[in-house]
Amino acid sequence: MKKFKLLLPALGLLGALAMMGAMPQSGEAPVVYYSKDINPAKLQAVYSKLGFAPSGKLAVKVHFGEEGNRNFIPPELLKQLVTGLKGTFVETNTLYGGSRGDTAKHLATAREHGWTYTQVDILDSEGETTIPYSGKYFDKVYVGKGMAKYDSFLVISHFKGHSMGGFGGAVKNLAMGFGSPAGKMAQHSGQIPTIVRGRCMKCGNCRRTCPVNAIDENFNIDRSKCIGCGKCKAYCPFNAIESASGPSKGPVFQEKIAEYAKGVTARGKFTYINLAMNISKACDCSATAPKPFIGDVGILASNDPVALDQASFDMVNRKAGIPDAFEHETGVSGLHTLEYAEAIGLGKRTYRLVEVK
Repeated sequence: MKKFKLLLPALGLLGALAMMGAMPQSGEAPVVYYSKDINPAKLQAVYSKLGFAPSGKLAVKVHFGEEGNRNFIPPELLKQLVTGLKGTFVETNTLYGGSRGDTAKHLATAREHGWTYTQVDILDSEGETTIPYSGKYFDKVYVGKGMAKYDSFLVISHFKGHSMGGFGGAVKNLAMGFGSPAGKMAQHSGQIPTIVRGRCMKCGNCRRTCPVNAIDENFNIDRSKCIGCGKCKAYCPFNAIESASGPSKGPVFQEKIAEYAKGVTARGKFTYINLAMNISKACDCSATAPKPFIGDVGILASNDPVALDQASFDMVNRKAGIPDAFEHETGVSGLHTLEYAEAIGLGKRTYRLVEVK
């Protein structure tokens, strides 16, 4: 685990968050509930504070973890809550193949990782459908056809790093998590990486990591094969891979995530929990995700996904003692995702933090 120099003064939790610009305006901010303890009883207690009353059939959106990954949420942590709610775990297949690239493999991976105590539904197992959306980038969003079977959604996200988004939490789980492979491609479009020759040491990490074998022995990227998943960038130890110039570079990719999340939430009733634990610089899609760079932070929950991600971001930074721990680790700041998400009406970045003791 990396050591961070503490830059913040010795203030209380709310005082430190106020320094980071996260304190709400009076009477306007959504509530984010928080517990520093991470266990099934506390998870149940935090969820209960949300006042969420599921109607109809409940889907619980989680991430089962790629084969080989060990940072994903421990399934047993959720068992008491999910079985009590009679929820069904839902996911969608990946864009890049791997152990979750088709329904049979995805279900097998879920079983192997311990997600066995309630039903599992791969939402795009019978195809995809669209939800109308009007935004800067999209006029519709592509989701798994099975989403229409559910009326209420509990989105439980592992808050951790991401090579192109900076970090991933509730907003990314909505966007990529409910998006069908076509939806994932729409968000990733334009994210073709380039190798900076002056930095490349030809270690081979990128070639071993690429899920579609788009990097040849001379370290050239075949753009006809590349799916823009960002894994090569995440695992380059020499910072020799950058996003190519294109319509989805940097902030535009983050804006696409925010728009997809907004489109997804047009269907059904949603609430959100973030688990800030096992926090590494890579997402749970990575088979060989690095060890956590910081200790666990806690359980956070809100009916507003933007406020929830902002609070999670602030608390990780406070623990690290630096303004943006994820930018420090990944080279990418994910804050623009939340700025844009607020601008399009997905939620608010201001919040009121309430500790559940």
